[in-house]
Amino acid sequence: MSPWSWPTLPTDGGRRFPLVLRLLGLATLALTVPAPVPAFAEVAAPAREVEKPVHGEVASAWVPPTSGAVLRAFDPPPEPWAAGHRGVDWESAEDEVVAPGAGTVRFAGPVAGRSVITLAHANGMLSSLEPVTVAEHWSVGDRVEAGELLGTVGPGLSEGDDAGGEDGGEDGATAASEAGHCPQRCVHWGVRIPDGWVVDGAAWDRYIDPLVLLGWSGPSVLWPLEGEPPR
Repeated sequence: MSPWSWPTLPTDGGRRFPLVLRLLGLATLALTVPAPVPAFAEVAAPAREVEKPVHGEVASAWVPPTSGAVLRAFDPPPEPWAAGHRGVDWESAEDEVVAPGAGTVRFAGPVAGRSVITLAHANGMLSSLEPVTVAEHWSVGDRVEAGELLGTVGPGLSEGDDAGGEDGGEDGATAASEAGHCPQRCVHWGVRIPDGWVVDGAAWDRYIDPLVLLGWSGPSVLWPLEGEPPR
């Protein structure tokens, strides 16, 4: 064979040449078949815009106590004994007052001349609503659900009384005197954690902005001055 002649494939009776073709075909197929896509690979879905709840909609397990608008927002004092507005005032365009969250009736009765009802929630928080003429069928220890009718708006806040001053009453509801608390009939809703604010070794109730529970505003609470803030 000359140096420039092409080698010939041995045929071996015609059997080896088809084998070479098959091997070449398999190699080509392996190079052209795409690699399998991992099972966990997914196309990212577009982000869903979350709208801020409007008045009357349920953000979670909490609802407004009345169908009216907010007349006065939460305004915490700098110290637990100082003056401030430890809750939210709701316009009471209708007489009905409903439970803002599920819980049990802890107190129902008069405090400083106004009818008050306090609910104990499963997470340890207490809700107090005033003035509320509580329906006769409610008693201490009864279970209520969010949105369930508690009673009707009573007299008090639109007549010059304030809610959210000094601690008072066996249930821990707040009451003070300040002219013109509400320009019209309203219901005060306060939320607190008992003994949640410690100052100089003394425990005071820690008040929480009810609008945070509804998802209507960012966190605004009275944090303890000693120890780590609760989470």
